[in-house]
Amino acid sequence: MIRHHSSLIRIVTSAYLAASVFSASALWPFAAGAQNETEKRQEIERQIGTLESEAAKLDQHLQVTAEEKRTLGGEVERINQDIRARELAIRQIALEIQRAGLEAQRKGKGIAVLADKIDVSKKALSASLFAVYVYDKEDIFPALLKNQSLSDFFGSINNILRVQSNIKTTMDRFESDQTELRRERDELLEFQQEQQGLKSLQEVERRFLAQKKQEKDELLRLTKGKEALFQQFLQSKKRDIATLKTQLFYLEKTGITAENAIQAADLAAKRAGIRTAFLLALLEVETGKQFEDGVISVGTNLGTGNWKTDLYDCYQRLQKKKTAEAQKTAFFTITGKLGLNPNTMPVSRKPNYGCGGAMGPAQFLPTTWLHFEDRVAQLTGHNPPSPWTVEDAFTAAALFLADAGADLQTPAAETRAAKTYISGRPTCTSYICRTYASRILSLAKDIGRIL
Repeated sequence: MIRHHSSLIRIVTSAYLAASVFSASALWPFAAGAQNETEKRQEIERQIGTLESEAAKLDQHLQVTAEEKRTLGGEVERINQDIRARELAIRQIALEIQRAGLEAQRKGKGIAVLADKIDVSKKALSASLFAVYVYDKEDIFPALLKNQSLSDFFGSINNILRVQSNIKTTMDRFESDQTELRRERDELLEFQQEQQGLKSLQEVERRFLAQKKQEKDELLRLTKGKEALFQQFLQSKKRDIATLKTQLFYLEKTGITAENAIQAADLAAKRAGIRTAFLLALLEVETGKQFEDGVISVGTNLGTGNWKTDLYDCYQRLQKKKTAEAQKTAFFTITGKLGLNPNTMPVSRKPNYGCGGAMGPAQFLPTTWLHFEDRVAQLTGHNPPSPWTVEDAFTAAALFLADAGADLQTPAAETRAAKTYISGRPTCTSYICRTYASRILSLAKDIGRIL
């Protein structure tokens, strides 16, 4: 029996050594391909840097022309610069999508290596535990008699102690690898979400590019190239609701009229001390950016989901059980106060990556809504307020942005507020945060001209 132990020890030692050297051997092909990916990533970053430099110069020029007196020639030039800016943004986003894709591939390969490493550790651990089990079943006195010498017996004891030590080492490595695997999977999900968000923003930019070209053609058609007609047109355009509808195309999906949107946004913005144009622009980019299956469909996910499928079950699948329970409890609290059936209330549908569950025209998650509920009630007089009501939802969004610094009403403060709205961090430096904030401020300028 003790000789059987010795065989087991050799098997266990082999399995343990395999687990020890696995990470290095498994990474050889991974490292070979990594150089290629690094070169691709460096080239993409070089191209992005060139475009960013060009966009920065263009932005400075746009700021100068925005302060000049509006003339027909200046307006046409401004629109041309806007068109160029949108074209640059589309190209930058395309490169960022490629970069996010490369990072996602790299993460995917790393996850596969880790998963295999964990599998080898499991086998080594299983062999070690079996060896200890067999040894524990052997009675000490018969085992002593079966050995040819006392030194053989103590050698077997030392071997089993070594196995027990290996078990602890393997367990520590196993737990460390499991933690690393969870972290890598979370990061992969972030890259996948970033890709999806960038595709959405790219489609928003394409829509606005087409709109700018149409705006230029319409301007030249209406003014017939004459300055006097342009000045008349400028005055009549101050409250052009039809023009605003072309800016806020998510209204098509939500069923909110442009008139009601202006009224609710203006009221909410004044209550919170932020700019109406900024609030409308943020709601447009936030809610109207949905993109699925390569085709733009404004607000596709808005109000087409169910709390259980798109919120609760989604977070459970991502192994974020605390988040799932917190969002479920908050959602039931909100619907309970309002006397609504949670199973019939619309929330955003789960996108390709991440989870849905956002409520109403301002797209608040349940837990976030509860943070603003009391203040919204005080301002609107609706107690309890509803995230599905335009006035309440817009007021909550305005309060969120004011808390994030938008009440200073400066470009820098609004940029930080927009970044906070999308990421929770005013200092977010990811490309999607910067593009998101830039898109909102650019759209706010256009809306501001109409308002």
